[in-house]
Amino acid sequence: MARSQKPAAREVALPSVSARQLAAVPGRRGLPVFGILPYAVRDPHRFAKGMLDRFGPIHRFYACGSWNVQLVGPEANEFVLFDQAGNFSSRGGWKPVFGRHFDGGLLLRDGEDHQWHRKLIAFAFKQDQLDHYLSVFTANIARFSALWSGRTIEIYEAAQELTFANGYAAFLGRDATQATSQDLLAFRYLMRSATSVVTTPLPGNSEWRARWAKRHVTRLITSMLDQPVADDRTDLLAVLVRMRDAGLIDDAEIIGHLTFVIAASFDTLSSGTVSTLYFLARDRGWQDRVREELCDTIPDPMRTNVAEIGRCDQAEWAMKEALRLNAAAPVLWRRAVRDVDFGGYSFPAGTIMGVNPMLTHLLPSIWQDPLAYDPARFSPEHVRARHRFAFVPFGGGAHGCIGANFASLQIRALLRQLLEKHELVVGNAEPPTWYHWPNCRPRHGLDITLKRRSA
Repeated sequence: MARSQKPAAREVALPSVSARQLAAVPGRRGLPVFGILPYAVRDPHRFAKGMLDRFGPIHRFYACGSWNVQLVGPEANEFVLFDQAGNFSSRGGWKPVFGRHFDGGLLLRDGEDHQWHRKLIAFAFKQDQLDHYLSVFTANIARFSALWSGRTIEIYEAAQELTFANGYAAFLGRDATQATSQDLLAFRYLMRSATSVVTTPLPGNSEWRARWAKRHVTRLITSMLDQPVADDRTDLLAVLVRMRDAGLIDDAEIIGHLTFVIAASFDTLSSGTVSTLYFLARDRGWQDRVREELCDTIPDPMRTNVAEIGRCDQAEWAMKEALRLNAAAPVLWRRAVRDVDFGGYSFPAGTIMGVNPMLTHLLPSIWQDPLAYDPARFSPEHVRARHRFAFVPFGGGAHGCIGANFASLQIRALLRQLLEKHELVVGNAEPPTWYHWPNCRPRHGLDITLKRRSA
């Protein structure tokens, strides 16, 4: 690919949209200046569900300096995410949320620029690469599961450490033991910046921590850019450095891509991991079914491969059902680049619009007994009977999650090792309270006991 083929990143100037232009859409403004943001940040699920119950599946609210429209339902998912007509900008939708610290990531690119950069990143998620990553994952999982065995652990912190170790090795090509606690905290703080109500950095607030985190991550990656890259290295950093040396990208673009890929993958994946482990720990019957399938299909968990793990359907159903109940990405944002119509309403160019998988995945009109954990919902016959955009845990369309298979493999590889030798038991007397932004996590921690099974 020649440098002349690289498209320029162009940002379309879009108008601000006033309350008057959206007057026909029901909703609320909230507080002066901040709008509804303080309420939404305090309890994202309660706020979103309250808006749905009060105003219906199409409503508006004021936040982050703009009026926003939220859409709920599978038809909305199809309209916004699988955007065949090119009506929406991902950059325009996500910039108020992540633009301060993730500029240059795929989520903040559009059109030909996005397509070009996505092809670069896609190399890291091809099947031969995933097979290579599995050897890294299984070694890290074995190390962590040995530390957890027979103990009650706070599973969210444990999952963050494991998924960060896997991302550090897969994307930076470094031994996971070289990662420091400050490295993990830095990427965590960058993701948590999405909850900032005040975006001015003040000592101790989330924006202040995110500014420190951005400096730390930039120094970390920059320190690796001029180090020799061995010919046999296939990690994402090595691939991007070779592309830089060929004149395709520059250091700033490498830093932007790696910052976003590592932060988003480890935070989203730890969310899905915790939910999967929790719901299996709570449901002994499904835990036994998944254990039996994984152990029968994968004789040696240290020597497995993508094809072998891909045959473990019930383990995949268990993971998907956990992601349905606890959407790892609760809201997905876009911005209209032209006037659009949906659901009987007209939205002018410039309208920030989000779809809400968190709510769509729990609609009683789609899911019978929606709060029950039932992985059989994802058997082929049940999937065929639903709207095909009723379940969108990884988004969709041109900006669908590039690492969906990467995440699924890690979770199933983890289950294979943990379940063979352990029973998962919930350690808390009370059910967890989940916090749903920017990724779902237990608000006050969650204890899981890894009880050793008798031989």
